[in-house]
Amino acid sequence: MSEPLIYLLAAGLSSAATLLAVWFKHRLTNRECDVLQEETRQNANVYTALQYTLEETGADRAYIMEFHNGEHYFSGRGQQKFSCTYEVVRKGISAESSNSQGYRVSNFHHYINKLVHDDEFCHVALESIEDYPFARLLEHKGVRSIYNVTLKTLNGRIIGVIGVDYVRSEVPAGKIGFHQHSKGSLTDFLKAQSKIIAGYLV
Repeated sequence: MSEPLIYLLAAGLSSAATLLAVWFKHRLTNRECDVLQEETRQNANVYTALQYTLEETGADRAYIMEFHNGEHYFSGRGQQKFSCTYEVVRKGISAESSNSQGYRVSNFHHYINKLVHDDEFCHVALESIEDYPFARLLEHKGVRSIYNVTLKTLNGRIIGVIGVDYVRSEVPAGKIGFHQHSKGSLTDFLKAQSKIIAGYLV
């Protein structure tokens, strides 16, 4: 094979490789854009559902906590954690999502155990919460009453929690609220919302 022909062949292969690389990069970029757009749509749906939850319950804070793996112990066992991934608050109420990251499940055993066993965790007064570290955490956030319901996949795997916090002493008139006589209504509402939101998260 002559030397000019070799150079011509090499140039052709180089051009083809460049075109292939450009095409692949373009396709990868489009796929990443599609994933980002889908994520943005799902996030918007979750926030809409949370805002509706906040309004209907008369709560001051509505949020999603999701379970995830953290680092690993020397034994190789994963550190199970949970973090706030979505949150909406009323005007004048502190947003706590940035301060609610990477909690270790093992540090809040009683809270998590009750949540997993009963599919809900609710207390009108912090003094009634057995998990002292969790009660102090809520106190630090200004929480007076709390209601959490598990988020589950269709096959029943718990992936997180939808929760509402009541910080003010009174719930606006006409809202479900968190009173003994309306607890059933609040439970039904939050469980219905949990099914909707879980669909966006899986």
